[in-house]
Amino acid sequence: MAGDSSSPSGTVPELDRSIHSAPLDQILFDTFGTTRARFVPLSEVSDALQTDFRGAITPVALPAYGALDALPWLDDDDLVLGYESGDDAYAYPINILNFHEIVNDTIGGVQVLITYCPLCFSGVVFNRELDGQTLIFGNTSALYQSDLVMSDHQTGSYWFQVAGEAVVGTMTGSRLKPLAVTTMPWGQWKGLHADTFLITGS
Repeated sequence: MAGDSSSPSGTVPELDRSIHSAPLDQILFDTFGTTRARFVPLSEVSDALQTDFRGAITPVALPAYGALDALPWLDDDDLVLGYESGDDAYAYPINILNFHEIVNDTIGGVQVLITYCPLCFSGVVFNRELDGQTLIFGNTSALYQSDLVMSDHQTGSYWFQVAGEAVVGTMTGSRLKPLAVTTMPWGQWKGLHADTFLITGS
């Protein structure tokens, strides 16, 4: 069974934009209609606005899990991300990930990061421990190459989700280790894993 993750706390360090491998004008913030332009590049965003955008999409820091029938609205045709740890299996409905995009958890002693980009439909799981440090991830409301950009709470660095690579900030060039994950219909997943743990929220 999954264990508790450390809840994000304290102030996220300011992003060091002087260090980057991705062009800053190609990292675009979705302003959710709060500015005249729908998308604003990182090169033009103030630190204050950047902080506001960070809280627009809330990641899951302390996930709760239930049994197969814990979510009555979940249909057999609905897609889930499936992750296995030893004899245990975990299911993350895309319908939940659409709203949160990121789940920080500890499963089987591994610090895992479950990620999903609703725009490009990429679901990737990583080990979020790097060089002996456990990173906690959140959202930025930014996109790079039409894929979500994450940030770590330890350094404030920006990470390209599909590659698990830091592209702006002091962690630039660092990569997370990808872990095996499967995308399949819920009915098929629960048929293979009758005792699966199903995320229900946080």
